[in-house]
Amino acid sequence: MDNTNTLKGIIYAFMASLGSGIAIFYSKTSVVEVDPLILTTSRNILATLAFLLILISSGKFRKIRKLGKRNLRLLILTGLVGGALPFYLYFTGLQLIEGQTANVIHKTLFIWTSLLAITFLGERLNPLYLLSYLAIILGNFYFAPLKFSGSKGEIMIFAATILWAVEHIIAKQVLKSVSAEHVGLFRLGIGSTLLLLAVLLTGRGSIMANLSSAQTLIILIGSLMVFTTLYFWYRALKYAPASLATLVYTFSVVVGNALTGAFNKVNFPLTTLYSSLLITAGVIVVILLQQKPLRKQQYLHHG
Repeated sequence: MDNTNTLKGIIYAFMASLGSGIAIFYSKTSVVEVDPLILTTSRNILATLAFLLILISSGKFRKIRKLGKRNLRLLILTGLVGGALPFYLYFTGLQLIEGQTANVIHKTLFIWTSLLAITFLGERLNPLYLLSYLAIILGNFYFAPLKFSGSKGEIMIFAATILWAVEHIIAKQVLKSVSAEHVGLFRLGIGSTLLLLAVLLTGRGSIMANLSSAQTLIILIGSLMVFTTLYFWYRALKYAPASLATLVYTFSVVVGNALTGAFNKVNFPLTTLYSSLLITAGVIVVILLQQKPLRKQQYLHHG
């Protein structure tokens, strides 16, 4: 394992967690103001355009013709598995259950991604990373136990979470030889196309075409958050093991809690504070453990 690249990936994952935490906080308000299918579709279309502009301006867009059949198949699969259905499932489910319940279910993403990465990618973790897993699992679920009743909304959120975990594994494979921007374009582009088709088939095209200025602003801000999060996330997956990247990504929970407390003036119980501290500690352990072998490597190189 290249320690320099892994540390780079971990930093990207941390940046992605900041974007995700802001997006989760903002989405709780957005789904009240805009139909979830229209919100998701519009945001993803705009984020797709952002990736397209980056590829064109950097000259990388022309490389799509040289990606090869295998990479194209994986990119298409990434868009199908992660770019369309899970978004619709998540934001529709978010309307049916409490945001806190949805968050707890979605927090299990790092567990499923890690299990899939170990099983299908052959990833091996330093036993010391178990300290991080323990801290983050306690932080996520000890103070807010997962209560799964099997309701429609819960099943939709859980299904979206599993699909995103599968998408992470597919993306990790294709990122070995494809740029993060290409993965972002295909994931959002294919997903946006399918979501737009769903909008038209459900008769919501006229609603989408007649959004108010306030709704348009909500979508514009949301699309920026989607783009920023994925921009850093696919870089994280490219350089760091999927299991470690998703572990660091859980810091988004802490960001969401902090924003909710700051802007909604919510007086959180001490359990929320303890939860945030444990998750933060787990992320810090990951970073420190990665820096130690890197410093040793640099010492041997200069020695």
